[in-house]
Amino acid sequence: MSKEENYRWLKERAEKEGMVLFGVADFTRYDREHYLSPKEIEGLSYAISMGVRLSKAVLAGIEDGPTLLYSWHYRQANIQLDKTAFLIANLIQERGYRSLPIPASQIVDWRKQVAHLSHKHIARLAGLGWIGRNNLLVTPEYGAQVRLVTVLTDLPLPVADRVLPFGCGDCFSCISACPVSALGERAEDYSFERCFDKLTYFCKKKNLGLYICGICVKACPGRGVKD
Repeated sequence: MSKEENYRWLKERAEKEGMVLFGVADFTRYDREHYLSPKEIEGLSYAISMGVRLSKAVLAGIEDGPTLLYSWHYRQANIQLDKTAFLIANLIQERGYRSLPIPASQIVDWRKQVAHLSHKHIARLAGLGWIGRNNLLVTPEYGAQVRLVTVLTDLPLPVADRVLPFGCGDCFSCISACPVSALGERAEDYSFERCFDKLTYFCKKKNLGLYICGICVKACPGRGVKD
């Protein structure tokens, strides 16, 4: 099969599993820190990025902090992402290629609150969106109201030929919504300490078992999809 045929085959399977975002990045261009061994990623030069959309109705219930319903919804989104990544990786392996599914939300360094790699930066390289003022991936279709997962592979695939330019424009909704003023004009202005302190507060106060908020996610709905 050609690169394009491989892409169409995997995209169709991903969409059947509920993925609304699908793209491929050149993993050799990923220049951020990761927590994967050389043996795990040896020869894997393609990064498949996939995403599910979060429920606007669930997000509507978020006012001054995350709800129990949002906590459940967040977990289910991660489960669906992990199942799809596992499926896609196995399909690739059955074709005789190597594949490495990366968990959607598995923290490997609690002090830094980082995962095996940055799904949002892979998605950016795959042409699916930009890093917004909220320090999240922002997509034209769904804003920041998505969750992401990644599969690394050596299966030949066409990669995105460009990244999307910063597209927040004159929207500052996430900045005004943030309860701890952790956001600024640029993604680089994001204050991890302020944000994580608030996530810790929400986790303990509401017994969520997750370090989540959802306020800035709710504030960034995107503009390209009719509900």
